[in-house]
Amino acid sequence: MNSRQGMEVFLHGRHIGMLTGTSLRLAFQYDADVVAEYGSGATLLSLSLPLSRKKLTGPSVYNYFDGLLPEGQVRSQLAMDNGVSAPDALGLLRVLGADCAGAVQVLPAGVNPQQAGNGKSLTHGEVANIVEALPTWDLPEDFMITASLGGVQSKVLLSRIDGGWSWPGSGAVSTHIIKPDPLDSPVPHLLASEDWALKVASAAGLPAAESWLETFGSRRAIVVKRFDRTAAGGRVHQEDFTQALGLSSANKYEGTTASPSRLTKLTSLAAPHTRDEEEFLRQLLRAVTFNALIGNGDAHSKNYAVLILDGGEVRLAPLYDAAPTLLLHSASVNAGHTLGGQIRLPYLTFEHLVNEGVAWGLQGSEARLTATQALESAAEAAAATPSVEEISFLRELVPARAQDLLNGRTARRSLA
Repeated sequence: MNSRQGMEVFLHGRHIGMLTGTSLRLAFQYDADVVAEYGSGATLLSLSLPLSRKKLTGPSVYNYFDGLLPEGQVRSQLAMDNGVSAPDALGLLRVLGADCAGAVQVLPAGVNPQQAGNGKSLTHGEVANIVEALPTWDLPEDFMITASLGGVQSKVLLSRIDGGWSWPGSGAVSTHIIKPDPLDSPVPHLLASEDWALKVASAAGLPAAESWLETFGSRRAIVVKRFDRTAAGGRVHQEDFTQALGLSSANKYEGTTASPSRLTKLTSLAAPHTRDEEEFLRQLLRAVTFNALIGNGDAHSKNYAVLILDGGEVRLAPLYDAAPTLLLHSASVNAGHTLGGQIRLPYLTFEHLVNEGVAWGLQGSEARLTATQALESAAEAAAATPSVEEISFLRELVPARAQDLLNGRTARRSLA
């Protein structure tokens, strides 16, 4: 496979530029008519790649496009299956770029995006076989993987049509993510707790991805409706925080408590592009507070995202990949981001949350009210949201943690 050839980049089906380069060195050139229409410096594809008449090079280009691809074992296997090296983002996008996160498509030169089409209809047995085979992708020869989503967990992207499933080949729009229980996760009941946490967030008034649990053959899985897809099967553009900040996926966890925090940098970059800067900061503080409350040790920069609307308006994306990992596995202590100078979940307090919001630009009283309301609404929702028996203790533990934080203490990690 020759990954040295340039790739066409489309957004919402419109050609916006060319991606060229090899291995770790990529360059991106926006189309002149796109720059003329939106203006140099405008936001279209990524906050880290503002429109420019000049060819864009450097780490931000590689990190944005590389961030469209899976990580870890998932990436290594896809690379091996397709005869490219794992770091070769251009080579992998040649295979997987037809359906990526957001509204971007990266296609071989001369290939037009296919906006319509239902892909290949699947029987219940075929879906079960696909899910059961993960992470090996022991697929029939006519099932070519052409869709991509970041992350380290094994998952399959399918399209939901009239109550059935279809394989999103040839650039068809995938609408749902199916993640079976990991075979070797140290976190017990991970997917059940993720499904529960997303339902709690929604009940608490936080925008969150819609999910449910389902068994496919012998594997239980969480099915997540993609928030970057419309009910009519269209694409909504989004990027995660690593892409917005020009960071590599390998640096998804913030590794320092030095000021300014990563989230402070993100808000400084994104807030000026929002319709209501203060509301954007409040929404982010609610999301951060919720993840701290439930003990989400996976709340890193690839598990937060922004939506980028046509015209450059930025909005915070719904919560996703939210699970109370600390409460299920004691070693999961990393908060993902530094919050008010603290990066360890067991040591976070209410004041850390408030101070982080203040660092973004919120008034102290506004940050305090926002965090208080987020804790109170999440505690009420947690107590009222049903769960499977194995994690039923969370319905009591999460409200108790909320009260601990509101009382100025660190949050307990068990009911004992």
